[in-house]
Amino acid sequence: MGGMTIGELAARSGLSVRTLRFYADAGVLPEAGRSEAGYRLFAADTVARARLVRTLRELGVGLQDVKRVLAAEVSLAEVATAHASAIDAQIRTLRLQLAVLRAVARSTEPKELELMTSLTKLNVEERRRILDDYLDAVFDGEPNPVADRLRLGAPDLPDDPSAEQVAAWVELVELLRDPHYIEASRRMVGPGRIEAAEPEGAHLPVEAVSEQAGAAVRAGIDPASKEALAVIERVEASMPDAGDRIALAERIDAFTDRRVFRYWDLVGIINGWPDARRAANAGRSDAWEWYAQALRAHG
Repeated sequence: MGGMTIGELAARSGLSVRTLRFYADAGVLPEAGRSEAGYRLFAADTVARARLVRTLRELGVGLQDVKRVLAAEVSLAEVATAHASAIDAQIRTLRLQLAVLRAVARSTEPKELELMTSLTKLNVEERRRILDDYLDAVFDGEPNPVADRLRLGAPDLPDDPSAEQVAAWVELVELLRDPHYIEASRRMVGPGRIEAAEPEGAHLPVEAVSEQAGAAVRAGIDPASKEALAVIERVEASMPDAGDRIALAERIDAFTDRRVFRYWDLVGIINGWPDARRAANAGRSDAWEWYAQALRAHG
């Protein structure tokens, strides 16, 4: 009987005799018959079949799926698509693990690895639930424009986060679960219901304070100085009713908790916001604190 021996098939296909024997026993490479001495013989088209098997196996396709393709039970395209999706999921997992390890490498806390791993394994809905739980605790489940703003700017950890994004995500979750921060947030959205991170409800021109007080901070002006008083007067000139400066300072103190600004900074890191946007957010925190100090000094 004519046909190739397993040695000849190995030479032409690039697969070892041992591998070809395994595939033949598994039914992936059918034999054309046996020689008089009892050795396996293969048809000429087995070379192309063996090469296809080698390619699929090198790509990580399982033996059962290889057999289904060769038996024409499914198309090569279908198997390739399914396998590509599986590999994509593995890549995302590996990237996440890499980011977690790099983030942990910056810390000396062994427990941080477990925390980072558990939090980053959550799916999108589970991660979103952490923010929803915080908002429910702060707003008692009632509709509120501040809550709507926080939901619109919700943190969205990417599939392949950087170490910085993983660390920011862990810090953000700890902040949202901190009972002291939750209580402080409840106080901030109590009477007045002002916007998070900027006290618009205090009848202050937000842009004027951010611009004028921000410039004063950058210039190193002392809040108790005459220059600071001039800043206050410029801001008050744009206000219909400036009101009592000490009272305004107290309102600003109540509504400019640095943790609120830190929240938005962490969201910016996680969501990949430009550095300029994050820097502007940090600058607003300094501006409002400076303005409150100036108001109190010149009240």
